[in-house]
Amino acid sequence: MYVCPVSRGVKGKKPAVSRADSIGVVILATVIAGVPILGTVFVAASTSEPDLSELAPINNRMANYVVLNWSELLQEHRTDMRTATLRPSDSKVQALGYMFDGDRPISKGEWVREFVLLPEAGTLVHPAHRVRDQMITVHLEDGTRIQFSPRTLIWVWGSFAVSSEPAVRSKPLYSLQQAQVKPADKADIRRYFK
Repeated sequence: MYVCPVSRGVKGKKPAVSRADSIGVVILATVIAGVPILGTVFVAASTSEPDLSELAPINNRMANYVVLNWSELLQEHRTDMRTATLRPSDSKVQALGYMFDGDRPISKGEWVREFVLLPEAGTLVHPAHRVRDQMITVHLEDGTRIQFSPRTLIWVWGSFAVSSEPAVRSKPLYSLQQAQVKPADKADIRRYFK
């Protein structure tokens, strides 16, 4: 009859587990739990872009345009218009932001006349917030189209307007009409904002 080596010895005693085996189990459990967490952190960090919502322009004007300060668009901050850079009478605005689709999904590379501008790009694991008073619908100049490129940093300038549509949380509160667009880069953030 075969007797298992572990079962030899005193009855009722548990088999001994070596310290190396214990450490190995702890390391294995840590790796199994840690890889998904570290992977998520890596994806979020590698796909993040600077948030523009709390940055203030260094100069309030560029040529004939008021440089947009995203935080001034927040409805809760619109109580004191005397200190605001952007006043309701201003119609020419230049904004730095990220390109997104609006009501309907738009494929990358599709030619569009209209898109939404947001102050943040979000990440692949955490999409950008779509808050009504932090969204601008951009309507390009007549006869102008641009290739859609989601989450791309761009400059947009045109005639600024506040929507007269009933409040719908998912619809932009603001628009830029007869707008022009040009690519931007991260250096523009440091160059024009603080």
